[in-house]
Amino acid sequence: MNNILERDEFTAACSPFTSGYMGQNPMDEAAARGFEQYSPTFGKYLSDKDGEKKYSEEERLIRERAKKANRIYKKVCEDLQLNACFFSNFGEWSEYVEGKMSDAEFHGHAVTRAQQMMADEN
Repeated sequence: MNNILERDEFTAACSPFTSGYMGQNPMDEAAARGFEQYSPTFGKYLSDKDGEKKYSEEERLIRERAKKANRIYKKVCEDLQLNACFFSNFGEWSEYVEGKMSDAEFHGHAVTRAQQMMADEN
């Protein structure tokens, strides 16, 4: 009696899903077919080949200004030693992000709003 199993007998005995040599995943093939099928429609959500999203120059500047606005808000809260700080002045934030307000103006508005919040707490 021979205790050595044939390759096909071994793979069939290990899993009902395997159909080739050990290490081959039949789902890989199905996933590849599915990706090919759906990538024209959902490709920008499924894959990003170079690891970065492509933004127009205008979008990139708006994103940078939004991040800078958030840093300004955080710094104002830290400077005034506020533990919790929520700015509800979306109009001013939008103007700044769109480039309609300078850094200094935005900072001044943020300080004024934070001081008003402190006064309202007391």
